[in-house]
Amino acid sequence: MYHVSSDKRVQRSATLITQGFHDCLLKKNYQDITVSDILKASTVGRATFYRLFDSTRDILEYECDLMFAQINSRSSTDKSAKENLLLDIVTFMQHDILLEALVKSQQTSIISDAEQRHIEHNALFQNIESISGYERDFYMSTLTYLLVSTLSTWIKHDKKEDAIELFSALQTAIHMVDKTIENIANQK
Repeated sequence: MYHVSSDKRVQRSATLITQGFHDCLLKKNYQDITVSDILKASTVGRATFYRLFDSTRDILEYECDLMFAQINSRSSTDKSAKENLLLDIVTFMQHDILLEALVKSQQTSIISDAEQRHIEHNALFQNIESISGYERDFYMSTLTYLLVSTLSTWIKHDKKEDAIELFSALQTAIHMVDKTIENIANQK
């Protein structure tokens, strides 16, 4: 787990490390990046790195948490669900280097885990009071995995689709899942 506090010096070091990490991701696959590579690119010392992060995976987790905090700061109950979801998608697209590293290293569970930690603060999920507790959990986890799958497919398609096309693909997937479940429920 990462250990990044709100102290300005710690924040500055974390920013240098994440920027160095991004520089490395532009040159190498995530699995090939070492702490030494990040230290060279970020100009921070080994002790500083290990004071903030236990491993390179921690950087991915930290960046996902930052991304979801950004998503939540942009979401609003004054906006429609479509507007909020489109804003979420645009924010994800702005973090394409991070997403690509997660998809290519088969660590998309980091995205799902981060979303689950932040989901209660997203306006997209504020108006679902009519759903009971356990059904809400299933709804939120299903939507999380559909979103992660959609973003993974976008990465595999070389990021050709825009936010509207991704929204449409997600909408179609949800509609098809609904139809499939309805057909199964109606079978005798």
